[in-house]
Amino acid sequence: MAKSGTTGKETIVLVDGYGLIFRAYFALPATMSTTTGEQTNAVYGFTSMLLDVLNARKPDYVVIALESGKTFRHEIFEEYKGTRTDMPVDLREQIGRVQQLIATLGIPVKQVERYEADDVIGSLSRTLAADGYRVVVVTGDSDLLQLVDDDVLVVLPGARRFGDVREFDNAAVLERYGFGPEFVPDYKALVGDTSDNIPGVPGIGDKTAKSLIATYGSLENILEHRDDVTPTRARNALLEHGEDAPRSKHLATIVRDLEIDLDLEEARVGRYDREEVAELFRELEFRSFLARLPEPICSGTPVPSQVNVEPAQPSIQTIVDSSEKLEHLIERIQATKTIAVDVETTSTDPLRASLVGIAIAVGEHESFYVPVGHNEGDQLEADLVRERLDPVIADSAVAVYTHHGKYDFHVLTRHGYASRQITFDTMIAAYVLGDSSIRLKDLAFTRLGIEMTEISELIGTGKNQATMDTVAVDLAAPYACGDVESTFRLVAPLKTQIVERDQLDLLKSIEFPLISVLIRMEQAGVAIDAAELGEFSEELGLRIAALKQEVDEIAGAPLNLGSNKQLATLLFETLGLQSGRRTKTGYSVDSDVLEGLRDEHPLVPLVLEYRTLSKLKSTYVDALPLQVNPDTDRVHTSFNQTIAATGRLSSVNPNLQNIPIRTDIGRRVRRSFVADHRPDHGLYGDAILLAADYSQMELRILAHMSCEPFLIDAFTSGEDIHRATAALVSGVELEDVTSDQRRIAKTVNFGILYGMQAYGLSRDTGMPRAEAQAFITAYWERLPRVKTFFDKIIEDGIRDGYVSTIRGRRRYLPELSSSNGARRQGAQRMAMNMPIQGTQADIIKQAMLNLEDRLAGRALSATMILQVHDELVLEVAEAALPDASALVKETMETAFQLDVPTVVEMRTGQNWEDMRAYPGD
Repeated sequence: MAKSGTTGKETIVLVDGYGLIFRAYFALPATMSTTTGEQTNAVYGFTSMLLDVLNARKPDYVVIALESGKTFRHEIFEEYKGTRTDMPVDLREQIGRVQQLIATLGIPVKQVERYEADDVIGSLSRTLAADGYRVVVVTGDSDLLQLVDDDVLVVLPGARRFGDVREFDNAAVLERYGFGPEFVPDYKALVGDTSDNIPGVPGIGDKTAKSLIATYGSLENILEHRDDVTPTRARNALLEHGEDAPRSKHLATIVRDLEIDLDLEEARVGRYDREEVAELFRELEFRSFLARLPEPICSGTPVPSQVNVEPAQPSIQTIVDSSEKLEHLIERIQATKTIAVDVETTSTDPLRASLVGIAIAVGEHESFYVPVGHNEGDQLEADLVRERLDPVIADSAVAVYTHHGKYDFHVLTRHGYASRQITFDTMIAAYVLGDSSIRLKDLAFTRLGIEMTEISELIGTGKNQATMDTVAVDLAAPYACGDVESTFRLVAPLKTQIVERDQLDLLKSIEFPLISVLIRMEQAGVAIDAAELGEFSEELGLRIAALKQEVDEIAGAPLNLGSNKQLATLLFETLGLQSGRRTKTGYSVDSDVLEGLRDEHPLVPLVLEYRTLSKLKSTYVDALPLQVNPDTDRVHTSFNQTIAATGRLSSVNPNLQNIPIRTDIGRRVRRSFVADHRPDHGLYGDAILLAADYSQMELRILAHMSCEPFLIDAFTSGEDIHRATAALVSGVELEDVTSDQRRIAKTVNFGILYGMQAYGLSRDTGMPRAEAQAFITAYWERLPRVKTFFDKIIEDGIRDGYVSTIRGRRRYLPELSSSNGARRQGAQRMAMNMPIQGTQADIIKQAMLNLEDRLAGRALSATMILQVHDELVLEVAEAALPDASALVKETMETAFQLDVPTVVEMRTGQNWEDMRAYPGD
């Protein structure tokens, strides 16, 4: 047989199948699922690691070994692996898919009755190495390190990707243990193996075992010299329990002499049909894996290199580079009355992007590309195109489809095109449906079976990435036309599913109209006081330097506070503080751990303050001035509709929703957001900021959805809800409630929305755990409809696989049925919160839509500029403040009718922090 590779030997990869399957299952969230609800985290992770193996190692052959049930080891030791729990149900349900995947990839599977996959791999590795092959064993189990030899390499993939791999040859095993691979079973016999329930020698741990093997070698030799062993504790342990160790070694030793029939040609990499694999990947919605497949072996009929882009009807794609073609495009738009639109630009930032071209589809297989900004090639003047094209795109009789239409119309309106409402946006629709990926390329693959060209194929990546204006028109056109054709084709299947789930109203009345509102808010932007931030940055820099000096003095040497390892060593080894949670890389020093140690040593609060100030300085104080747009001299955040699972808006570049509001430093950052009086940049000459904030909105929604009489009565009568709750739960009169009781009640009222338990209440309030449990128990007893409401949410979520808001927004939570307790409890907390937080998100979005219409209708000098969860911020001409304030308050309070009053609190000021209650509220 021919040999290949740098060693002159062919390479064969032996995969521990279940080792990778279990690693994938526990590493990836159970929320990974297809649009049909099929859970795929184990299948996805296994596939990813397998393809990484094939790409990284480029082997000639690959074989997968699987378990075959109980083995001879169970006959020797009945309790072997007895500590392992049953395979989780949601993992068992994915095993068939993994087996289907393996078969579709044409990879042979080897199993031997009464033996484990380890034994299959051990026997194959010895035989193949002896026959002159280079063997690479891929496993998640360090037991297989005993197989390492001159021609056998063992690799342990990372939790998610093979790229984070640890390789073990003879030298690496020696470095890890202090002895060679042949002594791994002896080591296991001494220390035991909890995962396999192999008993070790009680009293002998890692350090002692390594020392014994270094001194005496094999277990047999250790036992023969046990009378000479030191220290005394180890000697006594061997004298008392040593007789059981040989059995443990036998259990830990991998069998290497099984006769296994293997036809290497059947194991050759690439023996698969790409079409069949592509179809399976489409079914599993694993689009990104197709490009990572090894080249198939061609035999008989040619194997296609990609999924068929269009099985039947060819596309008609036209480059509009003349007035005649432009007029033809306009005629086709007017005839079809339905188009999909996409823009090609020079930047992902819509406020800085130059328009390069406009792609328009007038049907699923007919599209046009209008180049206006390429560096070379025939193209019409941009002004002429806008003059002729804008009226037909803006025509309300024409339905407009987009994918991420907020970006497209952001760019178009900046270049003089009219604003208009988008009829259907496929990205938002896929988000509402819960698709695992809402990228156009991924949706086209999973829902249409189309493998689209990636933008990187045109402009490259990294340092050498170009911009679209440098791409030739004849290359850009098919790419852009492919985008709009796929968008057009996606509308029908997405809309069908939306209608089936009764979510069309959510899209048509809230999500799609909101796009235009967000575009105008983003384009308006907000002014910042750059000079104030500059001064603040200097102050923070001095304080951070002083903190670093104090820490170094306490530590006795310079400490790199950016190194978790150095900090952990100092805290838990040098200073001897009680360590908390451990990670795979050592002690955890995250904020939760450090907060728990705050009072244990004077160094800890200094480190916490250092981290807080450093993060605020880099994230906001120093970053905000750099994000000022040079054309507008204002900061323009980007609002995301498709990120938060609850439907909340989020913001990026910059993220204005995570600025701390309860710390002096956070408040000072907010103070830098100001009303803009500059005539060249401000919205109004006499500007003032107006903030409108829903009061206790989530609790009011809870009262409405749970129909809890106590909450309804308290809100209806205008009582202090937290004082009233404290009185009810503690059994005292309202006037007798102490500030401490109110504080605890407030913590519970808001915490209960996020599934707070006694531990959380104890942590947040400082009350003893038992008292916290008693308070929560009393809370549930006195507010029984709230308890019933949350119980029913979880019950319905388990049955349906999702929970929903009043307006029909859903969050899919398959982990509600997980056999993993931690995952199940986490999903329960999400399920309890989502209907309330999601309904709040729907209400404020509706308020924003109503307010936009009413402000325009009244021609008031007021503009929405920010939305932060329950709060809207407007920039208003001071002369319009009375009318604008009244309109905002009334609009927000009537956006949705609850069974309790909705209250909006109004504040005004020259900056976002120093605001006063507005007299009219």
